[in-house]
Amino acid sequence: MKRYFLLYISFLIVICVQSSNIRFHSINEIFGISMLNVSSICKDNKGFIWAASRSGVIRLTDDSYHAYSLPFEKHNAIVVRLVYQNSGLLAYTNNGQLFRYNEILDKFDSLFTIRKFNIEITNVLADSKGTYWLSTNAGLYKLTKGVLSLQIPDVDFRNIIWYNERQIITIANKRISLLDIHTWRNKTICVYPSNQSIEITKLFYDKIHRRLWLGTLSSGLYYLDFRNHTFHSSSIKGLPRQPILAIEANSDATVLLGIDGRGVWKLDSRQDKLLDVYTESMDNPTSLAGNGVYDIYCDKQNGRVWVCSFSGGISYFEQTPMPIVFKTHQVNNGNSLCNNSVNKIYEDRNGNLWFATNDGVSCWNAHADKWRTYYNKSEQTRVFLSLCEDNEGRMWCGTYSSGIYVIDGKTGREIAHYTAANTSNRVTDFVFDIFKDSQGDIWIGGHRGNVSCFFSREREFKTYSLGNVYSIIELSPGKILFGCAHGLSILNKQTGQIETFITSSPCQDIIYYKGFIWLCSSGDGLLRFDLQKKKYEKVKTKADFPSNFLSSIMKIGGYFWIGTENGLCRFNPSTKAIDNISSLTDIAFNRDAHCKLKNGFYAWGTNRGVAIVDPVLLKSKPLHGKIFIQDVLVSGLSVRDNHAFKLTAPVDALKEITLKYNQNNLTMQLLPLGQVALKTKFSWIMEGLDVVSNSPSDYRTLAYSNIPSGKFLLKIRMFDESGSRLIAEREFIVRVTPPFWGTWWFYLLSIALVLGLFYFFVRFYVNRLKRRHAEDKMYFFTNMAHEIRTTITLIKSPLEELNKIKFPAKEKYYLNLATEQARRLSTTVTQLLDFQKADIGKDQLSLKMVDVVQLIRYRVSMFETFARGKNIELKCITNPSIYRTAVDEFKIERVVDNLISNAIKYSYSDRPVEVLFTADDTNWMLDVKDYGIGIDKDTQHKLFQEFFRGKNVINTNIVGSGIGLLLTKNYVSLHGGSIQCISKENEGSTFRIILPFREITTSAEEQQVNMSIDSIQLFDSELFIENPENKMRLLIVEDNVDLQNFMISALSAEFDVSAAKDGVVAWEIIKNEIPDIIISDVMMPNMDGFELCRLIKSTYETSHIPVVLLTALAGKAEQLHGLGLGADSYLTKPFDMSLVEQNIKSIIRNREIVRDKALRPIEKDCKEIFFINELNDNFIKKAAEVVWVNMTNIEFDKIQFASELNVSPSLLYKKVKSLTNKSPNEFVNSIKMNYALDLLQGHLHSVTEISEMCGFSSLDYFGKAFRKYFGKSPSDIIK
Repeated sequence: MKRYFLLYISFLIVICVQSSNIRFHSINEIFGISMLNVSSICKDNKGFIWAASRSGVIRLTDDSYHAYSLPFEKHNAIVVRLVYQNSGLLAYTNNGQLFRYNEILDKFDSLFTIRKFNIEITNVLADSKGTYWLSTNAGLYKLTKGVLSLQIPDVDFRNIIWYNERQIITIANKRISLLDIHTWRNKTICVYPSNQSIEITKLFYDKIHRRLWLGTLSSGLYYLDFRNHTFHSSSIKGLPRQPILAIEANSDATVLLGIDGRGVWKLDSRQDKLLDVYTESMDNPTSLAGNGVYDIYCDKQNGRVWVCSFSGGISYFEQTPMPIVFKTHQVNNGNSLCNNSVNKIYEDRNGNLWFATNDGVSCWNAHADKWRTYYNKSEQTRVFLSLCEDNEGRMWCGTYSSGIYVIDGKTGREIAHYTAANTSNRVTDFVFDIFKDSQGDIWIGGHRGNVSCFFSREREFKTYSLGNVYSIIELSPGKILFGCAHGLSILNKQTGQIETFITSSPCQDIIYYKGFIWLCSSGDGLLRFDLQKKKYEKVKTKADFPSNFLSSIMKIGGYFWIGTENGLCRFNPSTKAIDNISSLTDIAFNRDAHCKLKNGFYAWGTNRGVAIVDPVLLKSKPLHGKIFIQDVLVSGLSVRDNHAFKLTAPVDALKEITLKYNQNNLTMQLLPLGQVALKTKFSWIMEGLDVVSNSPSDYRTLAYSNIPSGKFLLKIRMFDESGSRLIAEREFIVRVTPPFWGTWWFYLLSIALVLGLFYFFVRFYVNRLKRRHAEDKMYFFTNMAHEIRTTITLIKSPLEELNKIKFPAKEKYYLNLATEQARRLSTTVTQLLDFQKADIGKDQLSLKMVDVVQLIRYRVSMFETFARGKNIELKCITNPSIYRTAVDEFKIERVVDNLISNAIKYSYSDRPVEVLFTADDTNWMLDVKDYGIGIDKDTQHKLFQEFFRGKNVINTNIVGSGIGLLLTKNYVSLHGGSIQCISKENEGSTFRIILPFREITTSAEEQQVNMSIDSIQLFDSELFIENPENKMRLLIVEDNVDLQNFMISALSAEFDVSAAKDGVVAWEIIKNEIPDIIISDVMMPNMDGFELCRLIKSTYETSHIPVVLLTALAGKAEQLHGLGLGADSYLTKPFDMSLVEQNIKSIIRNREIVRDKALRPIEKDCKEIFFINELNDNFIKKAAEVVWVNMTNIEFDKIQFASELNVSPSLLYKKVKSLTNKSPNEFVNSIKMNYALDLLQGHLHSVTEISEMCGFSSLDYFGKAFRKYFGKSPSDIIK
């Protein structure tokens, strides 16, 4: 018995040793997650690996994972399992909950929950039609389209499995049966022994051998042979009687068992023989993660076996032969590599592999799998950098800082130790490379010392003057090539001559091939040196090296295999193509650490151990895979969560996407599927937006922002790690709908708008032309009115002069007749000008508060004489008697006059004309009614047209222009009112105007202007004091020669008159002669009267001159404009010469009043305004200030006076005389006398002191001047 136990233990040891060749990869360690209690695993048709645990479901790819939660209704589930068929992925729990994976929303939805007490689901099968079959302890259920039906009740089904597409193998009541799911016929195949307590936990049907494997809870392994329907127990010795929870065939001849607590057992399915056992080992990090195996899945497509365990989660191993095998240091295992940082590899003559590491030297007998380690416990050195075997089988081991150890290759005995201290030629202690040439001599190179050669025959060292050597090879017998920190050096062994070729970076490793030396540089990639041309060049490649820091190079076949600091690659020197070895990425390959083995393999030294490569298995295989779209995000939100996108298919199935113009930010998450290589790269281009595609990169997320409107084709490509081999590609259409302003209908609308704008522009241009034409008309009418009024003035003024002379009655009649017709002509011209203004829209309202009742009564009274002449009674009725509202008084007078005049003209004699006024708080109304000829209905709507007169009016002898009613309507419309006519032919007419009530406040400026207009007429000519001895100089500016001559003739008796034909000539005369008063026409060539007035009043030297404007422009706006420029008076043509004379005298009288005011005592810093013109007022105040400053100055005279005012003495005299009617001396004397008077009346000073204070040189002169000014002496004032 003891002997059998020892044999069993030996058997297990052998099995464990064999299983050590399998490397398991833990998903928890790969992704840094902690997922335990994994009970089920499967693969879908896309290539995803799905695994389930009580915490949820995880989906795996080679380099990513995604976790899903399950919407549990009952949280007492113990086990979650998965089943996948073409119908989809289903997750189910032991307590009756089923969940279906929703591909569209990428989540699990609750499918059905069996709400039966103590229900337990033992297995679920799915057919190709989407029907699920559930074996439970309460019977067999069928789930179709969300409807659950109990097909076989009250039977404890322990398990079910597919036999074929029509039949299911069932385990129930210790019977193994075949159930036809179409006919529901149940055929018993076998009844297993009743005397054995067998509880089935797992079924697996081997269709090739027609064998049903049955795993049990504690009874071991059984199988049913369907060929003869015989039931057998497995004959495998040592098979533990623990729960067998997983059975899976990993090949046609082998089966894997997952045993809870005992790991994975590999069986020969044909010979019923144990082949291997995979268990967890704490000393082996690549062993199985967890012995409690719940499920196994064999991915035959990729050659992987996935294992789920209770404590270790998910792990997998590659069951196909691997082209790369790592030899690494095993913790607490002396039969392994001593250190993972391998600096040099060498195969000796016996086939043993030697490894120089950072912790000693290891020797591995590959046939016996035995390891020996040297110097890993040495106190002197542990870091070994180089190895070489001499012709005697001794191993030369170069160290870092401790020289060279020579040991026996068979026994490991140390033979010699060469250092710089114990050799005559001072061998370097820092040995980077050792090389044996074709003559058996040993070359030693390194740092901090020169190159040495150990001549094997002479048994002595020779040193050459060359240092900092990294690598040594033989170019030809007698020529040794050194790779150094400075570049290359070639040494002639016979002569000792050294030829050096400098490079920019250290040379890590070198090889010689076809006349070129290829160098691994530290930072510059691969360099090539032409021996003939003696020239370096950097090798340009089609793709990038894993790193530009190249460490080692070795020629294998027609390729260079190059180790870098970031992986291994294969370089084709002919095509310059690079293939990266994906399984050796992110590994640092050490300098010159490589070796070609005798069995055809290649060994590389890395920072993670020794990589032994099988070049046959590593040959390029056709890459397969596809691009999976994990998610599409629009403006940062997944399309699955965006209600604007109503998905009807999974995101990966989308061929195109349509975005709104304000959702033009697109992000797409990509995953590589079907490709075992981890380092796949992606590249993409959006045609129509990108010019070229981006370079292949590791980025798995593509993003575009601010995509313009339009249709674009997104092309996505997946490459291998080198970026040169295309694996898969797919296309995706992106549509961005334009905003409303980018749509075709908006373009049409825009075109219509442009056309409309063009139409309105044309209309505007036409109206502008019309306005320009109207302005031209207005200009014409204005000029014509000016000329006519000028002519009327020349007619009317002489007639008025003649009216002053007594004539006989007949001549007097003719004279009065001519005068009356001139008045009528003037009125007609004024009305025509007003009509033209209203017609072109130039007329504006000048509103003020007016008592309309008083205005109407006054205008009615003006027509009483005219009405009596036609024997017509004019009646006026007003209610209320007072009504103040804001109107343009002039225009309302015209309206009332036109209506009353027309009523009288067209009324029959002996008939009344009624004027009725009514008003309320919002409107006022005026009715003018006559009992005359009336207006027929056909012509009433034309009454307010230009120059229209009714037919019955034309037949009468009544004269009319046809513009009165139109002008009336325009004036009423300007006030915001309306006018209407109610008439019947031969019975009379009623004209009614309705205007709104308005209330305004008159501004202070307008009041001041109105006062200025009215005040000019207030002074009587009798107040004017003539001085015939000293006539005032009067300048007449008039372009009409006849009117100019007439005014000269009429005014020359009282004034010294001169004339100018326009404003330009007048301004030259004014500047040179400074007249006392100016009368100017407004409308003149070259410079009009307004501009001349502005120049006069804004010029310091001429601002004091009074200006009277004469014009045919009778509007109030023109008057206000002229007075605003500083004009002293404004007269309209035609005018009476007597009115002109009266205005001149009034202006002079106003000036007299201002003079008297200005001559009153002027105090210091006086702020009182003496003149309306600011220049005149400032001049007088400045002059008074100068006088006050020089009050005590006896030498102050008119020359100094003019100098301090910055004017000439003559201009000083003219301005002071014009403004004060005094000479400058008189002006100064008046201020001094008034100041003296104030001092005398104050009784604070003596007469002598006052005389000195007022600037008089003597008391006598002061007394005479004071008496002359006041008529009294100073002493009289004191008394």
